Amino acid sequence: MAASQEVHPSVSKTPIPLDGKDLQTVCVLCSHNCGIRVDVADGQIVEIRADDTNPITEGYICNKAVTCDKYAHHDQRVTKPLRRRSDGSYEEIDWDTAITEISSKLREIRDQHGARAISLVGIGGQANHLDAAYGTSFLRATGSRAWFNAYAQEKHQHHLIDHWMFDCSPTLFYHPDTENARYLLVMGTNPRISNRGRKPTETFKALTKREDCKVVVADPRETETTRGADVHLRIKPGGDVFFLTGMAAALVQNELYDVEFVRDNTEGFNELRDVLSRVNIDEMAERAGLETDDILTTTSEFAGAEGAGIFFDLGLEMTPYSTLLSYLIRLNVVLTGNMGREGGAGFLETATPPALSPGRHKEPFRALASGIQAIRALGDFAMFSPTLFPEEVMVDHPERIRAVVVEGSNPFLSFSDTNAWRDAFKKLDLSVVIEPAMTETAREADYVLPSPVGYEKWEMALFPKRHLNIDVQLRPPVIPGPPDALPEAEIYTRIVEAAGFVKPLPEDVAEIGKPETAEARTAFMMAAMGKAQEGAPEGIDPKAQVLFWLYRGIGHHFPAPGLVSVWGIAQQNALERHADVIRALGQQWADKSPFEVGEEVMRIILANPGGVEIARLPEDKGLDAYIGYEDKRVRVAPEQIISELERAIDHGHVFDPEYPFVMSNGLRTRWTANTIQRDPTWRKGNGPHCEINLSPGDAERMGITKGDRVRIETRRGAIELPAAIDRKIGDGFVWMPNGFGAKYAKTLDNPTELQGANNNEITDAADRDPISGCPHHRYVRVKLTRLGPEQVSA
Repeated sequence: MAASQEVHPSVSKTPIPLDGKDLQTVCVLCSHNCGIRVDVADGQIVEIRADDTNPITEGYICNKAVTCDKYAHHDQRVTKPLRRRSDGSYEEIDWDTAITEISSKLREIRDQHGARAISLVGIGGQANHLDAAYGTSFLRATGSRAWFNAYAQEKHQHHLIDHWMFDCSPTLFYHPDTENARYLLVMGTNPRISNRGRKPTETFKALTKREDCKVVVADPRETETTRGADVHLRIKPGGDVFFLTGMAAALVQNELYDVEFVRDNTEGFNELRDVLSRVNIDEMAERAGLETDDILTTTSEFAGAEGAGIFFDLGLEMTPYSTLLSYLIRLNVVLTGNMGREGGAGFLETATPPALSPGRHKEPFRALASGIQAIRALGDFAMFSPTLFPEEVMVDHPERIRAVVVEGSNPFLSFSDTNAWRDAFKKLDLSVVIEPAMTETAREADYVLPSPVGYEKWEMALFPKRHLNIDVQLRPPVIPGPPDALPEAEIYTRIVEAAGFVKPLPEDVAEIGKPETAEARTAFMMAAMGKAQEGAPEGIDPKAQVLFWLYRGIGHHFPAPGLVSVWGIAQQNALERHADVIRALGQQWADKSPFEVGEEVMRIILANPGGVEIARLPEDKGLDAYIGYEDKRVRVAPEQIISELERAIDHGHVFDPEYPFVMSNGLRTRWTANTIQRDPTWRKGNGPHCEINLSPGDAERMGITKGDRVRIETRRGAIELPAAIDRKIGDGFVWMPNGFGAKYAKTLDNPTELQGANNNEITDAADRDPISGCPHHRYVRVKLTRLGPEQVSA
């Protein structure tokens, strides 16, 4: 019999084998979550390859996937709960001590300063999303809504625009119909490297071979994607907003918009026309670094195509006017009648059925310091951009943030303005980091609590991939983790119980859940929901009470108790997507009750670790199904965004002679993976992998050659990197990769081996979008200085 290792029951009810072949799981290094198969020997991943049978990614992987073993196996794993001593060192403590002390301090902070003083940073990292329900329920249980998530430094503004324009569910993802497009405008992304979209390398290869599709890429750089395009528009860095404004103006001024679609499906066009009629298209082209004809030709072809979409990513999401850009993307698609059209754009659904909150039009929760609103994205719990966190700690206000739980995140490397984060952490009364690794942020926390990595526990990813197919890939642990590492669901449950943020599970309800049967699960859920409503404390969401009771009461029904949240998703699909689920399961389930169907959905999820379709949307599901407004009309001139459009029309970017270069801060390459990888040996090939890239012209003028040390400086600080000459970019534009700046050595106490440079040492938290708070990482003003040997920092 093969050897196995016992683990805590919150990880798995059964021991985890130490050896295995061809085990199905996913790559966790980006949001694509490619299906992979791994071989395990003596409790370690020893071989990785693509999973050709995965129904979602169908054998697609990139070079990064085969390095996932480094994510699990490295020398900076946290194996025991740690408490910070007064001298900054850490001591190991047991779980009971950690939970007792943390919960007591959280309770004291809430009682003295209010729920808002407690915050959560992170959750839902890459392909590890099982923590999300428990993390947000932890906040709900405290009564706080102060959640800062990495998604909100990139993409949550899209959900705000979709709310304003379509009044649609925050679980939906706006996305171009890339595979069927007849005209595709690509902006702010190099998908052949960044893996944006589904099987992007194969998809874009296929597009270039199609005679009925034209691909136009607007990018300051020559890239793998531009080389395969029909047209490459060398747009100026930061010029995207003026290009898309010029396109919208050209549609209106030249009457290229779809008159019938606009008349029958939109509201506010007259107000929009008044604004766009005064746009000087020549000026927009000049600001974008293009010819006027580039805008006019692109607009004419886009409007005339039988299915046109705009494909975009971080280059548009982390640049000035990023919320406005989100609006302009949708506006150009709507005005040309391509919204909801094959080859145009539409909405992708996730495993969570779309729903509309009754309170979605109420005044949103806002940050104390800036007044920037939290935005509902991915679900009904609104999130803040993490760029706002430091000032929410530092602000002079009685309800300022005093406690933080950081989970699945490394803010000191991942988020804007590391210096501001350091200052904020010093002012906190309590900081807790839940992490598998001793990260830069963990080294500044009061407590560090060990969790398993995504291959050592049950996990799932919720990012949508296919248009009509609702897919789920719930994956079991393939290797055992440190014996004292606990899943996030268990940690959150212990904290809220010890703090008294949730009431104890009533004995009569607990009794219902003891038999491990489908009938008992249904009865328990109904009883728990009823009890949670009885005497719920003011300001505390009963949903949190229900989830933690489900975890304790029927979690033992599943291979790990955290899977009760997946069971909830299965039941939700059976109730709210009944016809779609039957379409996937087969007509033999049509006469079954929703609870029986939900049990079958959970069964097939557990039985298919390589991924499975749980529902299939009808092919004729149109745009109307996603518009929440009663009149089913798209609002093309939301008052909240029109003033921002007018600001962009009236003001170009201001050149700063003291900081003459625009830096794209954190570009993706084949050897970047955000900050999830610790061990630098995962990177292959010739280094260094972290360089400052500048044009040949700029390099010649500054006397810089490859390998020279260069200081990159902003008003917030400076870093030093070796130079690289990039012949694919123009003068005045420089770039560096993301995911560097980690300190790694074979000791937790003295990790001195710096890998590259942390680009957030020089970013400014104030350099952000005024509506969403998204940082301008792709448009950072810098100055460069060539360093002589005597000037290089030690």
